[in-house]
Amino acid sequence: MLKAIYSPMSGALAQEKVLEIIANNLANVNTVGFKGDNVTFKLLEPEPEKNYSSPLPPANYKISLDDVMPLRGNDIAYVGIAGVHRDEGQGPAIQTGNDTDIMIQGEGMLAVNTQDGVRYTRSGQLGVGPNGILMSPGGHAVLGEKGTIAVQAGKFEINHRGEIYQDAKLVDRLQLYTFAEPASLERAGMNLWHFSGADEERVAMKDPSVMQGFLEGSNVNAIKNLTSMIIAHRSYEAYQKAVGNYDRIMEISNNQLGSVRA
Repeated sequence: MLKAIYSPMSGALAQEKVLEIIANNLANVNTVGFKGDNVTFKLLEPEPEKNYSSPLPPANYKISLDDVMPLRGNDIAYVGIAGVHRDEGQGPAIQTGNDTDIMIQGEGMLAVNTQDGVRYTRSGQLGVGPNGILMSPGGHAVLGEKGTIAVQAGKFEINHRGEIYQDAKLVDRLQLYTFAEPASLERAGMNLWHFSGADEERVAMKDPSVMQGFLEGSNVNAIKNLTSMIIAHRSYEAYQKAVGNYDRIMEISNNQLGSVRA
């Protein structure tokens, strides 16, 4: 009977994660260059060949119930989170006409210098800061092939290769990167990403595609995410009802077993 409670409980916890991801997607539906996330599930199957010395679940059980699970590993048949994956689809093009706005077509991320080290972003909503430094929306210096990019007062042009020209002179070239292992990219807040992989997995793009005067909108489909939120919420409620029903069945069973009949 305990297994009948923990199975829907694991489903409810998985749906909580889905709701968390969808809420973050919807909160960034208007964020420039934002890429939405999707959740995938996996079945935590029984492991009958293992002999567990304690009643705790195996190490692959990751839903934070380690201290309350009385079942052995060969009794487990629950759902878990397989992973959270970024949607790499291209966001819509938004024409602005601003010299400091750029849109990255296809793969690639801008490198910016922060107080925590180099971070990466798809947001091309740039600006010119003190001393002519090209800055990201969060106030971080944009990095080029020569280091921090600095421009003079006045207009400048950025061609499709990311080369910055001012007064017919090449200033620098935007440094865009791709990553051999996208799973090594972790959200760092402020629409930035932190790369925790090996240096050889970070590759500088030789032939990027950049559009000046455009921004890439968020690729989050609001209608699709709202529909998914409704489904996840109803699933969560169904799991709650299942847990409550099994709890009442256990209460009735215990009362009847404990009663003394004349």
